[in-house]
Amino acid sequence: MLDEIEVSDTGNSDTEVSKEKINLQFHWYLSIFFVIYYLSYVVSGIIFMSYVIYVFIPYVLLVDNLIVIFTNLYSLLAFIALPLVIILSYLSRLFIVGLITRVFWRFTEKRSPTKDGIIPRNIPSKTANYYHIRSFMIKYGKNAFMKGVFPWLSNWYFNFVGTGIIRRGSTLEESVVTDKHINVGKNCYVGVNSALSSHFVEGTFG
Repeated sequence: MLDEIEVSDTGNSDTEVSKEKINLQFHWYLSIFFVIYYLSYVVSGIIFMSYVIYVFIPYVLLVDNLIVIFTNLYSLLAFIALPLVIILSYLSRLFIVGLITRVFWRFTEKRSPTKDGIIPRNIPSKTANYYHIRSFMIKYGKNAFMKGVFPWLSNWYFNFVGTGIIRRGSTLEESVVTDKHINVGKNCYVGVNSALSSHFVEGTFG
């Protein structure tokens, strides 16, 4: 009886699912994130602060009389232009996010192009490593656009970076995936919390 139990235990250990070791390249993830994050704010910050220092402060804040702001043409234009400059700074930040992400995306595609098929995740794989890098770098821009003031610009972001194809008239709500290698036709609607994906990830990680 004990022999049968030992044989059975041995059989279970042989069929045990092996844990897959993922190469989490945190140095690349953090480096790419900080470059995208800080450079986008640097450019938009330069635009906004240049306006504040050279236009808004001298023509609005340093005016002795409040009435002069509405009677002097330069002061009035400087005051009215403030919301427009804020919007311009915000849009410039989104553009820089898309531009830098596009550069990184194209670089990783040259190093290891995206390919169809099954990628084993329990053995060292250059394709899998770059897959994780691309998956990470696209997340910040996706959230910045979809959760931002102008969520409809997310279509431009995905098309510009090259992560997928989204044709005119289509709307992508905030969703779980919907960020890589998708092809959406005209006038399509992808609702909230949808999971539009071109691939699946399956495995036991540890």
